[in-house]
Amino acid sequence: MNKQEIMSRLQNKNLDFDVIYLESVDSTNNFAKGYNNTKNLLVAAKKQTGGRGRYGKSFASPEGKGLYFTLRINMPPQNPVFFPLIAAMAVSCAVSSLCGIELDIKWPNDLLYKTDDGYKKLCGILVEASGGSASYIIVGIGVNINNDITDFPDELKNIVSSLKIISGKEYDLTGILCETVDEFMRLMYISSEELLEEYRTRLLLGVDISFAQDGTIYKGRAAGINENGNLIAKLENGEEIIIQSGEIGIL
Repeated sequence: MNKQEIMSRLQNKNLDFDVIYLESVDSTNNFAKGYNNTKNLLVAAKKQTGGRGRYGKSFASPEGKGLYFTLRINMPPQNPVFFPLIAAMAVSCAVSSLCGIELDIKWPNDLLYKTDDGYKKLCGILVEASGGSASYIIVGIGVNINNDITDFPDELKNIVSSLKIISGKEYDLTGILCETVDEFMRLMYISSEELLEEYRTRLLLGVDISFAQDGTIYKGRAAGINENGNLIAKLENGEEIIIQSGEIGIL
């Protein structure tokens, strides 16, 4: 993967981005936030030394094995609350189209693959809004593509996977990157109603989950999402709880 190849493939899709490709960076999100540009920006890296996930978690980013990139979208047309959903959908659609592998979305934006040992995570997404008067959205995406199981830390080996582990094949990183960006831009400009309808087709529903609200741990079932993209959980007593943020676990 290199800058020229990325730019060429984006141009073939009529996508206009400033492109930065780095051999190594602490975090593509951190780099994108410190970069001033007038066009939409794509920052991709061969490896990250400090990849970040939601809630301060780290994201393993071994050199040349996965996709580690950030989109900085200026003047976003969609409500920022939908960007985690858009990013998850974009990756899921790209992987389905190019690799023939169907990934499920665990609300709001974790991408999972079901195995005999349970669901394994392949993608992490971190969305950050701009501060101050600037108007942009930072969308960081990390996808395990050509990783072997030995590329992951011991504490992650039982809960993560990669496209290569699933299929036994290696994949073109640049192709998946540019297809994901193309899907992202398509989803960003459709209506919220269309977006949520498409999101529901890939969302894990009907599974038993656990979640925390106001210091209480609940168990229920993922029943659906509302018009704001919030998860609807149904408890055993029939009560419905709206989850606006936070981590859910699949039981």
